[in-house]
Amino acid sequence: MKNYKHVKEKRPTERVGFYIALSVCMMAVGLAVWSVYTSMEDEPAQDDASYFSSLVSPTAAVAQDMTGVTEAETEPETEAFIETEEPTEPCTESKKGFTISESNPDTDDGEVKSTLQAVLKVDDSLVYPVKSGSVVREYSEDGVYNETMKDYRAHTGCDFAAGDGESVYAMCDGTVSDISVSELYGVIIEVDCGDFSVYYCGLDTDLTVEKGEEVFAGDTIGTVGQIPCESDGLTHIHVEVRVGDRLIDPLSVIESDR
Repeated sequence: MKNYKHVKEKRPTERVGFYIALSVCMMAVGLAVWSVYTSMEDEPAQDDASYFSSLVSPTAAVAQDMTGVTEAETEPETEAFIETEEPTEPCTESKKGFTISESNPDTDDGEVKSTLQAVLKVDDSLVYPVKSGSVVREYSEDGVYNETMKDYRAHTGCDFAAGDGESVYAMCDGTVSDISVSELYGVIIEVDCGDFSVYYCGLDTDLTVEKGEEVFAGDTIGTVGQIPCESDGLTHIHVEVRVGDRLIDPLSVIESDR
């Protein structure tokens, strides 16, 4: 009986020890959780903001990392992007160099159609402006090197070799709409042929036609002179053909099989 009573007396003490141990464990767990929570709160808020902004707008995140770039410096890039969405000429000529835009199948196809339509408006088969018909330099929309001007530029006409003082002939029927003198191209005669116009550049001042005079294909309109911007190389006559506001290759409408 005494041993039984002794055991009964020890049980309350063992229960108290158990609950104390349990409480200590719970407190330890609570402290660990609190420590993790406070360490997360102590991280810089700027990192969270940068991460969030990168998710919302990649370009905004890149802008935050850029230093020393002002709004004024970034604006031209935006303008350039807008301009590329609009149809542009395949090549823009400028002094000391030129830039060729990337090929765009839709735009290139439209350019081909536009060029063809312009050529088809020249309903006559033009004749050569000089007897030889020898071509010194062909029409080119791309920048080509100009020996006289020492730069790159589009060659918007066709050059035909001819001797100094040689006769220049009207390439088609039309009316002399203007006679002018250019610092670059010398004496210029413009002949209006209806849907298109022909420009004869580099003539001598001794002309055989006057403004407003009607001419026919093969008529003599003047003689070969000098072209200041193309004075290096062989003597020649520079001819341009314009349909509306578009220049076309003169060779495409000279003695063409229409």
